[in-house]
Amino acid sequence: MSDRKKEFIYMEYLRVISAFTVIVVHVSGANWSKIEIGSFDWSVQTFYNLIGRFSVCVFCMISGALMLRPGKEMNFHDIFHKYIKRIFICYVVWVILYSLFYTLINQGDMHYFILHLFQLPKHLWYLLMLIGLYLITPVLKCITADRKVTLYVIWICIIFGAVFGTVEGVSSFFAEMAGDSYGYALWKAFLGDLDNLNMTIVPGYLGLYLLGHYIHEYGLGKWHSIIVYSALPALLLSVLLTWGCSVITGTYVYTFMLETNPLVALGSAGIFALFRSSKEKNRVYDENAWLTKVFVFLGSHTFGIYLVHVMVIDMLDHYFAFNVASYPAILSVPGNSVIVFIVAQIMAVLLKKIPKAGAIIKRNRA
Repeated sequence: MSDRKKEFIYMEYLRVISAFTVIVVHVSGANWSKIEIGSFDWSVQTFYNLIGRFSVCVFCMISGALMLRPGKEMNFHDIFHKYIKRIFICYVVWVILYSLFYTLINQGDMHYFILHLFQLPKHLWYLLMLIGLYLITPVLKCITADRKVTLYVIWICIIFGAVFGTVEGVSSFFAEMAGDSYGYALWKAFLGDLDNLNMTIVPGYLGLYLLGHYIHEYGLGKWHSIIVYSALPALLLSVLLTWGCSVITGTYVYTFMLETNPLVALGSAGIFALFRSSKEKNRVYDENAWLTKVFVFLGSHTFGIYLVHVMVIDMLDHYFAFNVASYPAILSVPGNSVIVFIVAQIMAVLLKKIPKAGAIIKRNRA
């Protein structure tokens, strides 16, 4: 294994962990909004769901670390033909497959099939977001050529994407407390102006994309320990706030579940930095170790796992009535997630053996 590839081994660990936690999020969230708020099972599912929210952020940061690294030649021709074309074909194919799958299990007709072509499966939005990031990657390469400019843009993205987006979401909670007061009316008008700027979701993922590059190339310096040790408390705080706001208002509060929420973003950055620092100390990532070989193998199939796992969850539910409600959530969420991960892994391995499909679902390499 070349030195360049050794440098990225820690990302194989992150890929596998993130792929599993994506499954945890979708397993625990399957009927989250249908359970009585404040009940034990609802609280348990809320915990599992929020703790796993770092997964998509970490995937985004891995993409940034790989695509924006110095020395990687990147022009618009390469972007379209090597990356965007493959992701777009993958998106179209899987939208069709999911539409066909839901039509078959629900015994729908052609009208049902066509209708579901325009109802995006809940996880494929990530592919569209990735295409957007790839489109501006050649421009971002100009930014990442300067470390200080990169850090400046990351801060801008955090302020507009994470902080403003969260402030806007939290306002719905305070609306329950403030009623129709004049002060709240002014606040709502201000939030309306923010919303018109459309500077929340997009900068959030752009910031994570750049942050992955920055942490991989430079680390976090004196902030490293603070951010790493803040990761778990930040994710736990997002659990507590979601639980508390939902119980107080009697409604399902989603604000702190967003991947661009500052708490989730902080937790994601801490987890990414933790694995990156282990690389520096040469502690975990011996390429000849059996554990590394297992994670490298599993990591090579994580894109396929991501694509098929929702189908596996719905298939087990429809044909075997096997879901998070089958037994207590404290056991069903991790137990079902492991089963879904294993089945999805097997399906991903089989898919990669199909010549054209294998080329499409391969993930980016270092």
